[in-house]
Amino acid sequence: MSNRTRNLHAWKVRTEDGRRREVRAQLFGSKWTLTSRCAGDEDWTTHDPPDLEDLEQLESVLFNKYQRKHLAWEHLEGVRKLLEERREAF
Repeated sequence: MSNRTRNLHAWKVRTEDGRRREVRAQLFGSKWTLTSRCAGDEDWTTHDPPDLEDLEQLESVLFNKYQRKHLAWEHLEGVRKLLEERREAF
């Protein structure tokens, strides 16, 4: 795995209307960038700030990777801190 993709995490979900949505989260420095697009779309949408639901899913994806020893604990802690900040904002 190259360093370029080491901090790239992706998952797919179904939207309420049944479309497949791909979400990508990338850590660069200490900042997470979340982008998404639905099946059939050409352009990626950047979410700044990230949606709470996407952050919760990212935390789940990272926790699973951490359990398999494919991720540093610090990355998971960073997302949990960001998730806590977003929850307080609501």
